[in-house]
Amino acid sequence: MSRPLIVVCCLIGIAVNCLIIGPVALQTAYEGYNDFRHFYIGAKLAGDSGLYNINYVLAIQQQLIGKSNQHLLPNRLPFYYALLSPLARLPYRPAFFFWLGSLIFAVVLFVLLCPCASRATLALACCWSLPLIFSLAIGQDVAFVLLSLGAALWAFYRGKPLTAGAVLSLCLIKFHLFLLLPLLILGKREWRLGAGLFSGAALLLGASFLVSGWQWPKAYASILLEPESREALAVMPNLHGLAANFPIAGIVEVLMSAIVAGIVYLVIRREPFDIALAATLVGSLLLSRHTYLQDCAILIPSLVLLTRPQAGPVVRCGALILALPFAYVFVVIALGTITALLLLLLLVLMALTMKSASPAAGESIEQQSLVRN
Repeated sequence: MSRPLIVVCCLIGIAVNCLIIGPVALQTAYEGYNDFRHFYIGAKLAGDSGLYNINYVLAIQQQLIGKSNQHLLPNRLPFYYALLSPLARLPYRPAFFFWLGSLIFAVVLFVLLCPCASRATLALACCWSLPLIFSLAIGQDVAFVLLSLGAALWAFYRGKPLTAGAVLSLCLIKFHLFLLLPLLILGKREWRLGAGLFSGAALLLGASFLVSGWQWPKAYASILLEPESREALAVMPNLHGLAANFPIAGIVEVLMSAIVAGIVYLVIRREPFDIALAATLVGSLLLSRHTYLQDCAILIPSLVLLTRPQAGPVVRCGALILALPFAYVFVVIALGTITALLLLLLLVLMALTMKSASPAAGESIEQQSLVRN
């Protein structure tokens, strides 16, 4: 494909996603009345003992923005809000546009850094990704997680696993999307990657205690464990939302989670690192109790990887479906269960059909890394 044609295809993808999101939502996003309010308030309260005090946060929201919203409470770790604290020195509107520009810049850096046979393919995948475009529209920070993931892979495939682990620790921003990473490290015996990840995570957690004292974990946990409404469960593409359709939801969720973890570990043990990481991310998304449309954007590099010929026709088809926006329209119309089933199906297909493709897939990613060098 020529560069002009690639640009046109990218623009078409963005247009299709914007059409799905809708003009009203985009107008609201442009005015800054989206999830950025949560990050702005968190930045304002960085180091404050009331960071996770619900009533206190609601009062600050009313004071600074003119309205309060219990769905926009701070739910990131304290170190992250400390990093964002300079943003709170700006008035709200300039801060919002700076935030949006930073998110877009992070996506561009991700495309440039993430190991991939074709930059054009990765750029197309980003532009056609409804989760990613939606995350930008609502001011969510998934782009920063994507950048951390891409930078970690960049370091890993250049023989720097310790550095890769340290960079990967920045994904503590949304740690619930990487729950099965310990399985990947254990199954692949990547001890240096694990050491870098552990060291970086310990440093960030230490910074959290340094800026917020020793009392914040209890209040933070109470926010995370707030029960979800039926409406929230309906838009979650994960096992938590899927299990909610059964009478004994808790038991069903535990059983499904154990099965998913087992499937992921099976793939980790049999397949090369890149395929194992893809299974880890899909499984982590399914296990997370708080997975929303925008969180599915972390699958972009894995879905691009799984559309290669070496993955086999069945897995390629499943990955392509999940790389296009239509698989996520179900989330938009509150049928997240269907998207969760598609993710679960992709994971099962990887376990059942990819064993024979392992050597070629492993060689391919090595070659991609060498080509980029």
